[in-house]
Amino acid sequence: MAQTKALLGTRVIDAATMVAGPLGASILADFGADVVKVEPITGDESRTFGPGRDGMSGVYSGVNRNKRAIALDLRAEDGRELFHELCAGADVLIENMLPGVRERFGLDPEALRKRHPHLICLNVSGYGESGPLAGRPAMDPVAQALTGLMHATGDADGAATKAGPPIADSAAGYLIAIAALVALLAKQRTGAGQDGSVSLVGSLFHLQTPWLGQYLLAGHVPSRVGNASAFYAPYNAYPTRDGGSVHVVAFNDRHFTRLAQVVDKRLLDDERFAEAAGRLAHRAELDAALAPWFADRDRDAVVTLLSEQNIICAPVLAYDEAVAHPQIRALDLVVDIEHDTLGPLQVPGIPVKLSDTPGRVERPPTSLGEHTTELLAELGHDKQDIARLLAARVVR
Repeated sequence: MAQTKALLGTRVIDAATMVAGPLGASILADFGADVVKVEPITGDESRTFGPGRDGMSGVYSGVNRNKRAIALDLRAEDGRELFHELCAGADVLIENMLPGVRERFGLDPEALRKRHPHLICLNVSGYGESGPLAGRPAMDPVAQALTGLMHATGDADGAATKAGPPIADSAAGYLIAIAALVALLAKQRTGAGQDGSVSLVGSLFHLQTPWLGQYLLAGHVPSRVGNASAFYAPYNAYPTRDGGSVHVVAFNDRHFTRLAQVVDKRLLDDERFAEAAGRLAHRAELDAALAPWFADRDRDAVVTLLSEQNIICAPVLAYDEAVAHPQIRALDLVVDIEHDTLGPLQVPGIPVKLSDTPGRVERPPTSLGEHTTELLAELGHDKQDIARLLAARVVR
């Protein structure tokens, strides 16, 4: 069967900044949606965050593939009218404006739906659209703190620790894509658009459902265990001779027997480790017994030895090694693409694999306003009017 684009013919306006909304829009673009990124004429603020090259940050590059870009000034009446022209031909709008900003620009859900009843309007926020914190600005670590994730993360005798990458932003990005797909499916039946919202707090709270289930069902607040597990032992990252480490999981008797036969068969005769409950109760002693074997060998040799015995393990890799790992490459999780000014680039690939409607990375991250004139022409503006808008700094 010929491969097709699942969302071909769907137009998405990505008027969000930072990470969550743009990531959700990119996921839709991966599967064929025509995504138009609308930025202020000064650019999405994430373009300036952290390391990058030639004026593009890695943060922006990581979440803005497969789009076309227009830069316009929503503070100008002409800019707002251009925005409405884009919305008139779109199926989905994704934005993360604060309520006061939306109202000031006349882009609140009620106003948008009145003018564009067909449009699916999705808002991304820190705290959601109701409750005592609604409307307040927030960022990823605030969501990690409020939802319990930070309290559950870190060493047993250490302080609460946030996760390194912005996982609340990423979780919200995936849920925005799901929300758009669900609303598009509903629109096929009703013909009407609808409003919707996703919050960083709601997304990250929901991401923790296995841990939340322990509290909601049994009243148990999980304690911090570092790289270990509250359920199984051994389950830890063990340092190796060359300065690396290997994370190992032996969650039942069968897996522990395999591990002990490789590391030290005498562990099988120790009554403390004969059953899963005993191994967990004596986790520290078990880790101490295993650690010297790892410390006497190099990381990759350990992974090879354990993998040959079908023991669950993996090397602890930094991004430079992870990107080059053959499993990551085999799944096409890093994609090579050409940028018109930056030259060869690598961007994150697509983790969802579909046989007949696979995702594709076809466009590199956009330069600011890269397709402004192209999109204005598609909206029916002639060269003279485009020149006027450019000269007036309504667009860039």
